[in-house]
Amino acid sequence: MRKKILLVALVGALSLGASACSSDTESVDTTLPAETTFTVDGAWARTSPMESTVGAAYMNITASADDALVGASVDMSVAMMTQVHETTTAADGTMGMQEIASVPLVAGTPLALAPGGYHIMIMELAKPLEVGSSFNVTLTFASGATTTVEVPVQNEAP
Repeated sequence: MRKKILLVALVGALSLGASACSSDTESVDTTLPAETTFTVDGAWARTSPMESTVGAAYMNITASADDALVGASVDMSVAMMTQVHETTTAADGTMGMQEIASVPLVAGTPLALAPGGYHIMIMELAKPLEVGSSFNVTLTFASGATTTVEVPVQNEAP
């Protein structure tokens, strides 16, 4: 009998404790944050002369949330190496290019990869880039997201 009373008391206490912890007005947000989306437009690559082993790809990238472009790649049938570059101007006025670790993307603001600025440098080309052809570039972002863009080869920007 004593065990039954203790059991009833224990069940009653647990029920009271459970109902005290819950609330009809309390809600838990179980939605996950929206995944960042990327819009790319105006993609193009300049033709390369027969002797050239390098090329460049240009485009506009817009992200739905702040992020950063941290890398790019192409299939090895296109080139052996791909880097994100920026064009620089030295104190004496000479221009050069250098690889950069990342390019910030501000949500909703297009990032222009264009001649004379940031661009995707494609090195050790398997063959020259010719007008009418295209290739895919996979862009990598700091968030870990990637997106693949078809890049047509043209004489000039679209």
